[in-house]
Amino acid sequence: MSAKLNDLSDLGALFGRPAEPEGGKETKKESAADRAKSLVKLHVQLEKKGRKGKGVTVIMGFFHMKRDMEDYARELKARCGAGGTVKGDTIEIQGDHRKTVADYFRAKGFRVTGG
Repeated sequence: MSAKLNDLSDLGALFGRPAEPEGGKETKKESAADRAKSLVKLHVQLEKKGRKGKGVTVIMGFFHMKRDMEDYARELKARCGAGGTVKGDTIEIQGDHRKTVADYFRAKGFRVTGG
């Protein structure tokens, strides 16, 4: 290999480009989103500590944008009929809704532990 690589774009010239899937970039983008969801492992648990004995379902393990998390929280609050919020990289739903939350995220394609 006598060719000198100046940056990563030169590396692509060596190995060639992968074939585009049928349907163009939309299919590629959707498959990347599905792949990202399957890589994320969410943890659902009930917390009572520091909440005066009231339980809160906490969902941890997100690597999503805040807007996406707020959309998930909005749908969960409506589905559970309870209040909730997004704090940092977690979603909190008031009450014990572990099974409902776990089923919701499994249906969306996430891997879920707990619940």
